[in-house]
Amino acid sequence: MFGFDAWLSLFGPAYFAFSGFSAPVMVVWAVACAGLAMWNIGQRRARKDAAGAEIPSRSWAASWKMFLFVAIGYVAAHTAVYLLVRYLAALRL
Repeated sequence: MFGFDAWLSLFGPAYFAFSGFSAPVMVVWAVACAGLAMWNIGQRRARKDAAGAEIPSRSWAASWKMFLFVAIGYVAAHTAVYLLVRYLAALRL
């Protein structure tokens, strides 16, 4: 299940589509949200490490690959919301 910040981030593309912003603004928003998600994951890992839990470390390459996959997922979800709201906004006019 996704965290609250992941669901909350979907309001960004809805607002951008309704306000008439272009798609690159939505893509930048999606990548920024993916970065925030990765930061939150890192903070959770750091708290578990501080608590004494055994956590396997990740290489930089693995971290970048994980960020890439998360960013692709965010861009796909935000694009779907953006296009849906853009379509519904056009129907309203």
